[in-house]
Amino acid sequence: MTSSMKLPATFLSFSSHQPRGSSHCSVASAAYAVEPRLGEGAVVSKKTPSRSPCRTMAKVDDKNDLCRMNQAKFEPSIWGDFFLSYCNPLAYSDNQRSMEERAEYLKKEVAKLIVNSRIDSLPEKLHLIDVLERLCVDHLFEEEINAVMDEISDADVSDCELHTVALWFYLLRKHRHRVSPDVFLKFRDEDGIFEAEDARDLLSLYNAALLTTHGEGILDEAISFTKRQLRSLMPKVVEGSLAHDINSALEIPLPRRVRIYEAKYFMSTYEKGASVNEMIMELAKLSYNIMQIHHQQELKIITRWWKDLQLETRLSFARDRVVECYFWIAGVYFEPCYSRGRIILTKVLAIVSILDDIYHVYGSPEECEQFTKCIERSVFSHIWIKLFIYCE
Repeated sequence: MTSSMKLPATFLSFSSHQPRGSSHCSVASAAYAVEPRLGEGAVVSKKTPSRSPCRTMAKVDDKNDLCRMNQAKFEPSIWGDFFLSYCNPLAYSDNQRSMEERAEYLKKEVAKLIVNSRIDSLPEKLHLIDVLERLCVDHLFEEEINAVMDEISDADVSDCELHTVALWFYLLRKHRHRVSPDVFLKFRDEDGIFEAEDARDLLSLYNAALLTTHGEGILDEAISFTKRQLRSLMPKVVEGSLAHDINSALEIPLPRRVRIYEAKYFMSTYEKGASVNEMIMELAKLSYNIMQIHHQQELKIITRWWKDLQLETRLSFARDRVVECYFWIAGVYFEPCYSRGRIILTKVLAIVSILDDIYHVYGSPEECEQFTKCIERSVFSHIWIKLFIYCE
């Protein structure tokens, strides 16, 4: 298979298959899945019930009746049985097999590229590692990347520009290396102003300074300074991707964002850049699509487990948010090797959400007290967890 193999046209898109009750489909940026949308004028609340659990007082005699008649009514899940019937067009055996074979070939070639990067300059090494991590393919090259990071940890950055020093500091701290913040002293004058040439330098310093630890005053000063400067520069920045990066960083800093949810946007900007590496770009697309297939198959398993519990009829007061629970876990452990862990943790979160609704929406104080005593019994707790997690 040649390196010029053309990717399927369905990359980051889906077929025209529509979930039940929806008017159209779109790619859910946080979950690699088609999110069904409700009709015009409909309101969806994933977290907040349509009526507050703070119940409206009514003239009743029985305290339990008061609790029952004022239950919060949550909106039904917008997903329904969607994942039980949805099939990704890339998931057919021949397509998926060819994608995995191509990805395996590219993985070996990119691994060679990382190893050969040791002879490159420090900025080129840092750029390569940063790109791999922003594209969420770094988990494929853990050994190679760790070797490069060990090598550059002792690099002399005294003659480097601010962007390079900030990226060097950011990546080393991210990989748990000990790095002194004193490397930024040469960029600060007596008035506490950091000498940055452009908005890119300020953004890199801002991202690096956010990895501060307690007592590192120079990094605290860098955060305050760069934040003020970036806000003042926002109206003047005309470059689309840089303006987006600055705006996103001020809203949610890069170290605090969920990487896999950011990868899709970074792919679109990196692909248009002058420094794009076509081999890395193709591997990122294939890896993204393969992970997408795995995640949708896991959602099918979880949805089937959830429906088999028949909670809609047995516990009609509880929220149906099992898909959202999966999104949460997938943001933390997105790699294919954590498939079983994602399924188990999603089930645990779904059970916790049920318990939360029992305490805050359904049960009276006396019932909740008795229920708590039951949960505290170790044998009962074991049976409860085993029943919900492993019944499939």
